[in-house]
Amino acid sequence: MTESGNNGKWGDHFPVSCPPGNARPKNIDPVYRLTLHIPPTDEDFLSHKEANRPYQPEKECEACAISVFTDLDQIQKMKKRIPMFRNKGYIVKGQITKETGVVSEPDHKSHINWWVYSGIDIKKYFEGNITS
Repeated sequence: MTESGNNGKWGDHFPVSCPPGNARPKNIDPVYRLTLHIPPTDEDFLSHKEANRPYQPEKECEACAISVFTDLDQIQKMKKRIPMFRNKGYIVKGQITKETGVVSEPDHKSHINWWVYSGIDIKKYFEGNITS
């Protein structure tokens, strides 16, 4: 069972029972992330909740996760659809390791929610721009 709530593994912004019990540590390589900076900065790896971006209240736990994709074509489509990334965004390639947190299973668009353990420097797991 996944530990949940603010128990030292997760940031103070995590609600109780988050991450969900079905999230598991996994090694996944490669994964892709949209960023606004090259090289990526800490700001590029904030969750919606940490960045104070809007989210639906019932999706608070998902808003604490970092979104990544396993399929390059899918993230390229997302980049074109999201105004903030369309003209000035980048796609960076990285990896998830079991030591960095827990993940959801990829959805039909290769999207993964990645709940990162407190204190992990995520940008160390990502390379520079693979496409702009």
